[in-house]
Amino acid sequence: MKKVYLAGQPNEYDNNWKDDFKKLDGFDFYDPEIDSDQTSSETFFPEDLIAVHNSDILVANPSTKPSEATWIEIGYFMATHTEKPGDTCKNMIIIWKDEREPKWSIEFVRKAGFLVSTFEEARSKLQELV
Repeated sequence: MKKVYLAGQPNEYDNNWKDDFKKLDGFDFYDPEIDSDQTSSETFFPEDLIAVHNSDILVANPSTKPSEATWIEIGYFMATHTEKPGDTCKNMIIIWKDEREPKWSIEFVRKAGFLVSTFEEARSKLQELV
């Protein structure tokens, strides 16, 4: 069973986006909102990064809001799941909504992993990875 880390916006802030992912069979999902102690950064920061490191696949939803923690998780996953800098991470899916700004950065982000624009595309891509 593949371990999948769900990075990004809290579920309640983006139409419960994680719920449909968790319905997919064959995956063990790690949801930092539920699976780590969110009391303070002293607890969730190390727990979440350990989970990122131990995951086989990362699905990231930075949404259209500032998402500093999500980009840290994306960067750490890339660093631990690629052979060398500049490699594209074949086990990372980033949901880049059409309305996300700034547009100029999309080409840089596209080199990081699989870039999709909807949750449905992300779920489909996730199923292709197994």
